[in-house]
Amino acid sequence: MMLDRMFSPRSIVVVGASRDSKKVGSRVLSNLLSSGFVGKVTVVNPKADEIMGVPSVPSILDIDGDIDLVIIAVPSRSVKDVLLDCEKKGVPAVIIISAGFREEGIEGRRMEAQLEEIVSRSGMRVVGPNCFGIMDSRSKMNATFTHLWPGEGNVALISQSGAVGATVLDWMIKMDLGLSRFASLGNKIDVDETDMLYFLAEDEDTEVIAIYLEGLENGQSFLKAAIEASRRKPVAVLKSGRSESGARAASSHTGSIAGSDAVYEAAFKKANVIRIDELDELFDVINIFSRMPLISRDGIAIISNAGGLGVMAADACSVYDIDLASLSRETIEELQRRIPGLASSLNPVDVRGDATAQMFEDAMDIVSRDPSVNGLIILSSPVDTVDLEAVAAVVVDFGREMPIAVSFPGGDKCDKALRIIRDGGVPDFPSPERAVRAMAHMLRYSERSSKSEGEALQDIEADSEAARHVIDVALSEGRDNLSEEEGKAMLRAYGIPVPPEGSAISSSEAVEIAEKIGYPVVMKVISPDIHHKTDIGGVIVGVKDEQGVREAFSLLQERARIAFPGAKVEGVSVQRMVRGAEVIVSMIRDETFGPVISYGMGGIFVEILREVSQKILPLTRQEVDELIRSNRAYQLLSGARGRPPGDVSSLADIIIRVAKMAMDLNEVQELEINPVMVGAMNEGSWAVDALVTLRRTDQ
Repeated sequence: MMLDRMFSPRSIVVVGASRDSKKVGSRVLSNLLSSGFVGKVTVVNPKADEIMGVPSVPSILDIDGDIDLVIIAVPSRSVKDVLLDCEKKGVPAVIIISAGFREEGIEGRRMEAQLEEIVSRSGMRVVGPNCFGIMDSRSKMNATFTHLWPGEGNVALISQSGAVGATVLDWMIKMDLGLSRFASLGNKIDVDETDMLYFLAEDEDTEVIAIYLEGLENGQSFLKAAIEASRRKPVAVLKSGRSESGARAASSHTGSIAGSDAVYEAAFKKANVIRIDELDELFDVINIFSRMPLISRDGIAIISNAGGLGVMAADACSVYDIDLASLSRETIEELQRRIPGLASSLNPVDVRGDATAQMFEDAMDIVSRDPSVNGLIILSSPVDTVDLEAVAAVVVDFGREMPIAVSFPGGDKCDKALRIIRDGGVPDFPSPERAVRAMAHMLRYSERSSKSEGEALQDIEADSEAARHVIDVALSEGRDNLSEEEGKAMLRAYGIPVPPEGSAISSSEAVEIAEKIGYPVVMKVISPDIHHKTDIGGVIVGVKDEQGVREAFSLLQERARIAFPGAKVEGVSVQRMVRGAEVIVSMIRDETFGPVISYGMGGIFVEILREVSQKILPLTRQEVDELIRSNRAYQLLSGARGRPPGDVSSLADIIIRVAKMAMDLNEVQELEINPVMVGAMNEGSWAVDALVTLRRTDQ
């Protein structure tokens, strides 16, 4: 893999360094030399024989021998010519630090496209353009234009933004955390997060992967790489752009709710990626995963010399869904016997404000031996009665026996103690809440990692040709929306139960259909121009007799004319009324990650409560079960408050068949079944509405 040559080069050429120390290329050269890189370094600058003691030549083509890595830091208009020279020389790896490409408009996009063409045909691996550079601590290579150099460690950092990358590097230096590899990816004309994940998953020096991400071009490729990497080591992602402005428009209810961020959330869960919301949270996750062994299961004990800090930590455990260990009677009795005057022997354990280091040590020894305890959170207030440095030394010694997170919240008085903590390899946090949050991330990652991947879904029988015929007819007529009747025909082709129904163009015909399928019935206006019929009163339920059918027929047509004067009304659908809990099952084809299944509370509640969960295809049986149990819709199906349990098995079958349809029929952009009526146990589930939006795949 050519990324090995990029991160472990024997020879480097810097194009763009000069005697002006303020130039980006000069800073890259200076940092490269000061980091201790021991390979061959050459500069390309036609106006100098040497720069900073490094020999300079007019062109890459003037260099004898092989070149592993070229770093380009010249004006954007000159980058193409340098890259062409790299192609002629057979250079395997290039970093383009130069900016001024697609981020600066049409001309920049044109120049960037030229670079992409060269890279594509040459096979060279390229990071950038518009990037910060890369680092490799094992090679002692700082090939960036920042002097920030954390030194050797086990954390790999990938950042789409150079500035965010520099921020994390600076924090790592302050916290005495070392780096394995760093890459600022910039505009990503070649090397992207997917390439880096595959590379770092194999890297023995990397134990934690941290990513700052703004967006992805190929979500499915990223997902596969992230799944592979997270099986071997934790992957944490800080994804920016969570606001509504990042979501795309969609015609279905769930399409408007499940914006791009919700889909990213589903992708991260599928890959067991640790989703990070804030920069300080990324700091904390890096800190705990790089310094503490994984906790195998829940059960945390809190030990503090301040009752208030203990309460804060206990509250945070509730917020972040961490189980506080329930200490045994034997543990409580031993605490009371060995630590006289203990303020509280329950969990949190309060060793008093004037506790000595020995009292902390005794408490940790006793509590850690309790079978229910798998990790400790140690808190101390900087009161004058405590020797924080002595407590810190005890914590460090004990940290070799059990996973420990520490918070000594305060200022100057805590600095020396925290230095002891960090030097001892124990993670510390500015507040109890942040310590708990970091511990929660580790617990959840550990729990998900220990789960089996789930049983693959078995293929199901379906008449895909019949469904495709419906699609072909609509597209041939220039339509991208199917009628409800067409949508239900597709559902039937995939074995999804649809109640008996018929279409009527007169009230007498509606009566005839109702008497044939049996009362009560549901009646709906039929119009290709009205997608959400409930919003205009276009659905009438519980019609019980002939008179009701005739009245409903007239009323539905009147409501349609008033709400949509120009709409084409084709008649009224008469459908057998089925009963059950209303849920929604839908699919939207995300432009980044592909088909996404959504599920939640149906009917009008989907918009009011916005209670929808997502899973990215393909699904396992375990993921189908997780989806059904993932939100409050499951409360409707589980027999809550005396309700009969719902037929969850038949609901799962509908979800599986919708997933199959999404994988088979690439032309389906959106499919919404709202509602799916889930009957009582063993009574089945029914799709009573269908909204299908198509896309053309030949353009």
